[in-house]
Amino acid sequence: MPLNRETILALGNKLAPAAATFGRLRELCNDPDTEMDEIVQVIRLDPALTFHVIRMSNSVLFGLREHNDSLEAAVSRVGFSELYRLVGLAATQQVCQGDLKTYGLKASRLWENSVATAAAAEVLAARGGREPGIAYTAGLLRTLGRVIIDGAASGKVYPGEAEWPSVAQWEKESFGVTAAEVTTTLLGHWRFPDEIVESVHGHFDPLSDTESNIGACVLNLACGVAARFGLDLPGETGNWVCNDAKLTLAGVSEADLEECAARARAHYVLLCASAV
Repeated sequence: MPLNRETILALGNKLAPAAATFGRLRELCNDPDTEMDEIVQVIRLDPALTFHVIRMSNSVLFGLREHNDSLEAAVSRVGFSELYRLVGLAATQQVCQGDLKTYGLKASRLWENSVATAAAAEVLAARGGREPGIAYTAGLLRTLGRVIIDGAASGKVYPGEAEWPSVAQWEKESFGVTAAEVTTTLLGHWRFPDEIVESVHGHFDPLSDTESNIGACVLNLACGVAARFGLDLPGETGNWVCNDAKLTLAGVSEADLEECAARARAHYVLLCASAV
């Protein structure tokens, strides 16, 4: 049965309240007139998110001389830009709580793929002269649609790459939408920037549109980097083939990609450490 917009939004709003907060937080963090109290009030609306932010602020990455138990102190300790990163990690942790039986996918693998892709996208975007925060967000949230489809699958199971090499084609045949389309529906509803929505929408085939989608190309290459780490997802590997056209559109060379892959792995390790 086709998965319609109403069902997507209903499942999304139940599943990941922190993801919607993540979108609102980006607007606030990018506004130079934003006061700390405004940030605190937005996060405080979600008790689970508040707990995650406080816990992450006590990570070794931010020093352990004084243990912190308040949200205000957490925001003050890490700063707005790093706070945005932590909220994104917390949001994906909330999303990736259960295994996805539809895809035969462990929750831990889904989260690791999200973080690895976000790390790679951020590094590649910076090298190509793009906005790293946009790329980071797109990488972190791109798989959200798989979680929604899993919640609405009613027993359907992806049969594997032997029968369906492209998981997106199987999703389209089975549910009338792909996971990427589900994700963009939610991101648009939550008022994420158009550039993030467009990056996710086109990242499986960034060269197919007549108009260049640089963000989608950066995300595509980042997914390939995550696959190199051994953190690929079922039914996607064939979409991450690197070629000169993708590199040119993303504004990086093959040598850049190799260097960025090494830096992205180190970045991925740090991000994971901050979430412990």
